[in-house]
Amino acid sequence: VDAARAGFDMILHATLMDDAALEAVVERKIPIVPTFTFQDNLIEYGDKVGADPHIQDVFRREISDSAENLKAAFDAGVPLLSGSESGFSVTPYGEWHHKEMEVFVRDIGLTPVQAIQTATINGAKAMKMEGEIGAIKKGLRADIICIDGDPTYDVSILGDKSRLKHVIARGR
Repeated sequence: VDAARAGFDMILHATLMDDAALEAVVERKIPIVPTFTFQDNLIEYGDKVGADPHIQDVFRREISDSAENLKAAFDAGVPLLSGSESGFSVTPYGEWHHKEMEVFVRDIGLTPVQAIQTATINGAKAMKMEGEIGAIKKGLRADIICIDGDPTYDVSILGDKSRLKHVIARGR
């Protein structure tokens, strides 16, 4: 078990960007999709699903060790995009898309507006669909949620289903 744990640590830490990788990403402005939702949920809810505390610590370190490079890339103009890693036991489809934005604010240091843009306009730009999706604007395709509250101050309210008031899908 200890050897497996050590190997797992090495694999996760090997995925972190070194200075040369960060420089290449910044130079080319390549969008980054960190997808920390699974890790953050396992850290928060791992006790309830029987996760090994060591794995929870590994994921906690992965987020904290990545945060500085991700913030540096973002500050240098590299777009960050929201992912979700949906489909795992602690990240079922449609339940956790807000969580990535929470990690971006809490751990990477983005503002709530910047975090929301990782899930909207930044994704549209990365898919070369700016002007079609990614913003609330006349003529753009519209998938919108209306909530009670202002996520530009607190993105975590996007995950509070009791605040969900309306869903507009495909403009309807």
